[in-house]
Amino acid sequence: MRSYPVVASLLAGRPSFGVWLTVGSTVLAEEVALAGFDWALIDLQHGYWPEAALLSALQIISLTSSVPIVRPAANDPTLIGRALDQGAMGVVVPMVNTRAEAERAAAAVRYPPQGARSAGGTRMLLYGEDYFSAANPEILLAVMLETRQALANVDDILSVPGIDCAFIGPGDLAIDLGTYGRPSDEHEAALQAILQAGQRHGVAVGLACGSPEVAKRRAAEGFQFVDVGVDISFFWQGLRAAQRAVKEM
Repeated sequence: MRSYPVVASLLAGRPSFGVWLTVGSTVLAEEVALAGFDWALIDLQHGYWPEAALLSALQIISLTSSVPIVRPAANDPTLIGRALDQGAMGVVVPMVNTRAEAERAAAAVRYPPQGARSAGGTRMLLYGEDYFSAANPEILLAVMLETRQALANVDDILSVPGIDCAFIGPGDLAIDLGTYGRPSDEHEAALQAILQAGQRHGVAVGLACGSPEVAKRRAAEGFQFVDVGVDISFFWQGLRAAQRAVKEM
């Protein structure tokens, strides 16, 4: 089976860097994948991806060295299985708050006997004819911790077999903590507590960073699965730079 390096890199303690894809453009997905980042993540929870575009984007990304990853809209075995059957080699599952919810995600990602994923479809066989027997350790499973409840249950969640990464949604966590929009020692302490829990359980910890500068700083702290930005944000940055340039004439 074709192997991607992201899971192995996380297990070895190395960081990986990627880009978040939200606008539903297969052209932008192609540009991001060809740029050489470790992974490209298609966001079905808050992004604008129609079904046909999702499949096309996964087909495009899978032809490059970037790992095609999907955030499904919910922790639903049907949604997770469908993303994997279309060619995702990893999922980032939102709003995982309890051990039971983490077990639900893990079961949806792994084939028996490690999980309960249904075997079917044909597109995955492009990764290798042995996909059904070899896929379990190759697929990245990241669960999102983004609430007070998840923070309180972090050790229970990260002790679930099959979880490769705890991915922190800092915005939702800040909203739940009541610290959104301002610097907060409480919020930073929560990030570090999850990082330390990951280290205790041998689980990589990721963080939505939003820029290369923040991604590099957080990677130096020990966060491993970090994004350098979101597709629409790169567009905004270029647009605003152009606007400033013409206004200065």
